[in-house]
Amino acid sequence: MTACAVPYCAAVATAAPVLAGSASSWVAQNHVETRLIADEVPWNGNGKALVAGIQLKLDKGWKTYWRYPGDSGLPPSFHWTGSKNLKNAEVLWPAPLRFHDSAGTSFGYKDEVVFPVLIEPVKSGEPVDLNLKMEFAVCADICIPAEADLKLTVGEDGFFSRSYVPLLTRYMERVPTRQAADADGKPSVSHTRAQLNGDKPYLEVDAKFADGAKGADLFIEGPAGFYLAPAEAVGKQANGAIRFKVDLTKGDDPKDLKGKTVTLTLVSDAGQAETSWRIE
Repeated sequence: MTACAVPYCAAVATAAPVLAGSASSWVAQNHVETRLIADEVPWNGNGKALVAGIQLKLDKGWKTYWRYPGDSGLPPSFHWTGSKNLKNAEVLWPAPLRFHDSAGTSFGYKDEVVFPVLIEPVKSGEPVDLNLKMEFAVCADICIPAEADLKLTVGEDGFFSRSYVPLLTRYMERVPTRQAADADGKPSVSHTRAQLNGDKPYLEVDAKFADGAKGADLFIEGPAGFYLAPAEAVGKQANGAIRFKVDLTKGDDPKDLKGKTVTLTLVSDAGQAETSWRIE
């Protein structure tokens, strides 16, 4: 029962018919409230899927982190030990924002975030008891480690009268889709280059976004355990693409990237996309 960095990569069983959604009580601690929600959500053009959501509400001026936090911060972790009738829980990651502070550049969320969770029961049609322990951090001028222990029964016997479909759908639409080429106005990668040797090693990516898109940005994640400095926009190209560069003089040895795969996440207010790049 592990989180997956690639959206929608698990097989998800269709839930039994239910009337509406369910939610746990809010758990409040320093500068953040957390809870679990769940509902049946239209998904993948093939009926509905049972989707939970890990909802965080943050005090004004506070943030929490994406799966790759950038220069500082702690990525959230999710543990489902003790859950019942749960075969798999796939946590999806809405597109993050970029923050700048005295610690550098970080990636994450402010105000509110919901991490959608695709629920695959062991026995389809029967209730699922979710038991989540989440470890994360909330930060303003200082960072505070946090934990949340959340429980919720979802399924036919665990649903009450309120629908959480609009809230879950809103955050599922912010999860980058996997694609390698431009389609339906989604952002795409038009050029990549890696210079791993010399005095000024770098990664270079040209990203194309929909005409008029706002908030265009690119996040590059290295292989597990490898620190990559945040990609920075350095200019617009003749074909309309935005060029981003990563300064490889910062962080780990760039030669260790040869033959490795990095994840490229492109975001804007017009859509998000995710693809991979094997560096040769």
